[in-house]
Amino acid sequence: YQSFRSSRCGYCNDETAVTAWMVGYSVPVGLYQELMNHGWQRLGTAFSVCSMPATCCPQYASRTDVTRFQLTASQRRTLRRVLRFVGGRCGPKPDKLSAAELDAEALAEAELSLAAAGPPDSRKARHLRWRRRLDRLRQRAASAESPDAELSRLLAESAARRLRRRQRNSAHSLADYARAFARLDPGRFQVRWLSPDSRELRDSLHDEYACYLTYQQSVHRDVDFDWSFRHFCDVMVSTCLAAERATGRGTYHVQYWLGDRLLGVDIVDVLADSASSMYFFYNPELLRLSPGSFSALHLLSRLSTWHLSFPQGPPMRYLYLGCYVPGNRKLAYKSGLRPFQLLCPETRRWFDFDTVCRALLLANAGSKYARFAPPAADPAAAAALEASSAAAARDALKVRLPGPSGGLVQPKFVAVRDLPDGAFGRSTAAALDLLGQLAELVGPDAARQLAVVLEVALLLQGGG
Repeated sequence: YQSFRSSRCGYCNDETAVTAWMVGYSVPVGLYQELMNHGWQRLGTAFSVCSMPATCCPQYASRTDVTRFQLTASQRRTLRRVLRFVGGRCGPKPDKLSAAELDAEALAEAELSLAAAGPPDSRKARHLRWRRRLDRLRQRAASAESPDAELSRLLAESAARRLRRRQRNSAHSLADYARAFARLDPGRFQVRWLSPDSRELRDSLHDEYACYLTYQQSVHRDVDFDWSFRHFCDVMVSTCLAAERATGRGTYHVQYWLGDRLLGVDIVDVLADSASSMYFFYNPELLRLSPGSFSALHLLSRLSTWHLSFPQGPPMRYLYLGCYVPGNRKLAYKSGLRPFQLLCPETRRWFDFDTVCRALLLANAGSKYARFAPPAADPAAAAALEASSAAAARDALKVRLPGPSGGLVQPKFVAVRDLPDGAFGRSTAAALDLLGQLAELVGPDAARQLAVVLEVALLLQGGG
């Protein structure tokens, strides 16, 4: 475990990120899920959490509910764009409508269109859009023998197109799009879920690395950082999660292929009853296709049917989406994956973005971070309860005693409450402080599952 220290920020590229780290060795999927509920994120074999009061770009843990997810019109457009790009289609485009095809509903909506422009002095965006549309239609109708009749016809035609588009969009669910992608020729477009120890992943690692390198240099414009193949393997391929193949739990590389061309890779951890998108990188040429949204939609579709492939485990409930940084345009698409939730950095409880978090983030734009939970009715009692919980969590941590670890002697792990006096010599006080900080960061449930190894030589330097 490494206590909070300054490091390079992946969002503003300054050396002002303040994070704590710990390295995992064999982490059960249930334990990692509990860590994510306290703001931790995995990168390779390491886990990190930021100090919200001190870091430069506050990072809120985020997730969406797989069981209640509903497609938006924008997400349907994204799926249709990708389908067209990879060679499929989602239904024919509607032909130009004739007057005979205009039904009573379209005509009724056309009558309302004139009123929809709002008062003449209105500056609302929707009223401005309507007025611009009406101006264009009036220009087209001006040359007709009967401009008023032609304008009514054009309005009705426009209304009918909107109605048909609305009906077409509402008719397609996420499962419908998943079936459309599944019908594509595998030689043309294919999605592969590969485990880190699979031969298929080893054979395609250099393709992944080439895509990763291009992504970092083009999208994030990182040209000076260490993007060597070894670094790529350390942070993207290595994993400390203990796989449970019978239930499909563990780490996967989700590769998107168009023929023999790798379009992108989403590194996903499938956990007890949820999954986490650890990192997604893609070919920069695909930026116009909203690749982040597309990959998240694919994961939501796959997770909704995960229990059908692996009935031994529970159905998937949540998709964790990594961190959300307010104002970061690259991460803005996440808030559209409704119901979108953010983790309160103080109470470690989840709150709905649209009904709670959005307004509080705007109201606290000048502050370091926002608290989403309402203030405690009795702050003193709440603080005492929190301190008691943190102390209990620290005492429940198991820590390895210093001593020989080679040969036939097994390392001995002891709960902090049972540590002998001076267990770490002159570093004992530093060790207890560090363990207390770690227990507070992981929470009591995770603390009871952790077995901690402290390096005595690093304790007096603030790490372990």
